[in-house]
Amino acid sequence: MSTNDANNPPKPRLVLDDPTSSPSFKMGMTFSEQHARIKKYSELLDTLGKGLLHTGLVFTCQIGDLPKSTFQVTQFDLNEGLSELFTLSIHAVSEQRDIDFANQLGVASSLTVSRDGKTIRTVQGLLASAEQGNTDGVKTWYQFVIRPEMWVMTLNQDSRIFQNKTVPQILQQLLDEAHIKYDKQFYQPELHQTRRYITQKRESAYAFWCRLAFEEGINFWFEEGPKLFYSDNHLGMTAGITLTYNPQAETDITDTTATTWRYTERLCSDVRIDKDYNPIRPSYPLSQNTTGDVHQQHPVFESYGRFQEEAEAQPLNQLRYEQSQNYRQTGSASTNCFALMPGKIFTLTHHPSARMNSRWQVISVSHHGVQPSADNGGGEGTQLSNNVTFIPGTQEWRPPFHYKPLADGDELATVVGPEGEEIYTNEQGAVKVYFHWDRRGKPDHSGSCWLRVAQGWNGDGFGFMVIPRIGQEVIVSYLNGDIDRPIITGCTYNGRNAPPLDLPKEQTRTTFRTKTHKGTGFNELRFEDAGGREEVYLHAQRDHRTHVLNDEFHTINHSRQKKVGVDQQEKIGNDKRTEVGRDHYEKIGRNSVIHISQDQETQIDRNKTEIINSSKKSIIFADQLIQIGGQKKVIVEGNMHEEIKTKLLSQSPLYIIHAEKKLTLAGSGGSIIIDEMGITIKAKQLKINTSSVNIDGGGIDQINALTAATEEGIPFCEVCAKIKKEAEDNE
Repeated sequence: MSTNDANNPPKPRLVLDDPTSSPSFKMGMTFSEQHARIKKYSELLDTLGKGLLHTGLVFTCQIGDLPKSTFQVTQFDLNEGLSELFTLSIHAVSEQRDIDFANQLGVASSLTVSRDGKTIRTVQGLLASAEQGNTDGVKTWYQFVIRPEMWVMTLNQDSRIFQNKTVPQILQQLLDEAHIKYDKQFYQPELHQTRRYITQKRESAYAFWCRLAFEEGINFWFEEGPKLFYSDNHLGMTAGITLTYNPQAETDITDTTATTWRYTERLCSDVRIDKDYNPIRPSYPLSQNTTGDVHQQHPVFESYGRFQEEAEAQPLNQLRYEQSQNYRQTGSASTNCFALMPGKIFTLTHHPSARMNSRWQVISVSHHGVQPSADNGGGEGTQLSNNVTFIPGTQEWRPPFHYKPLADGDELATVVGPEGEEIYTNEQGAVKVYFHWDRRGKPDHSGSCWLRVAQGWNGDGFGFMVIPRIGQEVIVSYLNGDIDRPIITGCTYNGRNAPPLDLPKEQTRTTFRTKTHKGTGFNELRFEDAGGREEVYLHAQRDHRTHVLNDEFHTINHSRQKKVGVDQQEKIGNDKRTEVGRDHYEKIGRNSVIHISQDQETQIDRNKTEIINSSKKSIIFADQLIQIGGQKKVIVEGNMHEEIKTKLLSQSPLYIIHAEKKLTLAGSGGSIIIDEMGITIKAKQLKINTSSVNIDGGGIDQINALTAATEEGIPFCEVCAKIKKEAEDNE
C-alpha cells in the first residue's frame, strides 16, 4: 500500500435494511408488533453504532528497541501460509520525524491485537525493512515489514554436501546454525530414510531447508512465542477454535464469526506412478504407484522418482500422490478471527449445510486491520477482517515438491582418499572426489560419495577399466542434471599434474602411460605418428605376459631384434618350424643342451664346418651310420683312440694304413711291428697257410733259417739270439 493510502485508509461501510421499508411491515401486523420491531431495530442500531465507535480492538506495535509508545498503528496487513514465511506490513504514525532505524533492522519486533485490554494474539518477528513517509509537521507516517526469524535464512547462499543423514537431521542442523527457535514432531518415520548424499548448490539456507522438507512432506508454521514448528502430519497441528457461520455481519460483533463461506471440489489426477533406476541392482524394477478411489483415468508418471531403494519408493510415491490431492477439496471464508493462522484446525458451526459443520485445516490467511483513530483522530472504530483458505481437517496437505537446482554443466574436482594411499576405490571402480567449491568439507575420503567412473567400453566381466588415482583432476557430470547424482566422465591435466609427453615437442605422439603404485616406474603404450618415424612402443616396468588361446601371427617386413637380459624359456606343445632365407648366426656364451626325445635329421645342401676349440664327446647308445658320398678325411693333431667292444669290420677295395714312424698290430697271440727297422712279428705261433709263397728278393736263406729255427726251438736270427742271451744273464 502506498503512503497516500496509509494517510487516507478506506472507511468501513455498514448497510442495514430498514424494517419499515418492507412491504410486509404494515400488512398483517398489529400496532404493538410494529412498535416492538421498530424498538428492536433501534436497539440494534444503537448497539452496532457503539460497536463501530468503540469495538474495543486495539493494535499496538513494538519496533526494535524503541519504546512501545513511539508508534501508533493505523493499519496492518498480515499474510500467512502453511509452509511459508509470513509477511507483516504495519502502517504507523509517530510524533518523531527523525528516527534512525539502522540499529533496529534485524531486531525483534511485534504487533499485538487486543480487545478490551485482553490480548488476542501477538505476532513476533524481526524488523526486515523500515520506511519513513510523509509528515504534516505534527505526525510522520511510517511503514514497517516484519518477517519471522527464519527469514534471515533467505539472506545467505551456500554450496555444501551432507552425507549419511536423514532430512530431519539436516533440517535441525540448519536451524541450529541459524539460531532459530523451533519445535518439531514426526509421525511417519518411513518417509525419512537415511540419505547417502545430499547437495546444497547455490541455495539459501531457507530454500535448501524448504526443498528437503517438502521432498518428505514436512510442513512448517509459526506459533506464538515466537517459535517455528514443523511436522510430517496434520496431527502436529492444534485445534480449539470454533467459528460461527453468520452471513449477516451486522448482527454479530464477536471475534469468531465467518461471514462468507465457499467450498469447492476439483477433479485431480488419480494415479501416481514413480520409477527410478539403481545401477547397483540394474535389473531390479524400482517402480511404485498409488491409485485413488475414483476414476483412475488421469495418471501422472514420473520416470525419475529420486529413490534408490524399495523402502524409499512406496512412502515417497504415496507422498507425491497426496501432493496432487492438495486442492481436491478446498474452501475459503471471510472472518474476523485473528486467532486463525496456519497450523490451526478450526470447527465451523451454524452452517445450514450439515457437512460444512466440521473440522477444517487452515492453509493460508490474509489479515487486514485498520485503526483510524491513530491516523486522524476520527470517530470510526477499529476494524479487523481476514480471508482464510482451508481444507478438510483430516486431510494431509503436502507442500508442493520443489525441484533441485539443475547442474549448470560439468565441473572439476580432485580425486581423494585416505592419507598414505594412492588409489582408493570400491568394488564398482568408483572413487571419491573433493569439489573445489566445498569450503566445509575435507580433501580426504570423506569429501564426497562414491562417484562411478564412465569407461570407454564395458559389459559383464569385460570392457575398459581405468581407476582415477588420488590427486588426479577429473571432470564431474550429473545424471539428468541431478546435483545428488554425480558421475566422472573424464580427466584433465593442470599445473600440478603434467602430461606424460614433452609438449609441444612430442605433439605427434599418443600415449597411454600408467604409474607404479607407490613407486617411480610406469607401464606405457605409445604411438608415434611423425612421418618417417612412425612407431608403436610398449614399455613394461616389470613383467610382460601374452596369453593367446589359438593362433598368433607376426609379419615383419624388415628386421627384428630381440634382446633378453637374463633367461629365455620357450615351450612348444607340438611342432616348431624356423625358416631362414639367408644366413643363421647363433652365439651361445656358455653351454648348449639339446634334448631330442626321438629322431633328429639335419640336411645341409652344401658344406658344414664345425670348429670346436676344446673337446667333443658323442655318445650313441645304438647304431651309427655314416654315409659319405665323396671322400672323408680325419686329421687328428694328437692321439686317436678307438675302442670297439665287439668287432670291427672295415671293407674297402683299397685299404692303406700309413704310419710315419711305427705301425703296430697287436692281438692276444702276438703282434706285428713295422717301423724304420723293418717288420717284427711276435707270436706264440705263426701259421702261414697258403698254396704258394712268392718272395721277390734274396731272402730265401732267411726263410729256411726261420723254418729250421722253428722246428729246433732256437733263435732264428741274430737279434733273437741276443735277446735270449740277455734273458739268461738276468736269471
